[in-house]
Amino acid sequence: MGMKIGVVGAGAWGTALANLLAEKGFHVDLWAFEAEVCVDIMESRQNKLFLPDIR
Repeated sequence: MGMKIGVVGAGAWGTALANLLAEKGFHVDLWAFEAEVCVDIMESRQNKLFLPDIR
């Protein structure tokens, strides 16, 4: 079982870090303050507000 990692903050840095760790095979939970950011990430698998064009 892979390591579980939590990233607090879904801004550009938090999203980039979470994405990198997920690509490396870690289970990552990303926490966002803004509800619309959470919805956007869950629906489109992309943080259009803080890190557009990165999946």
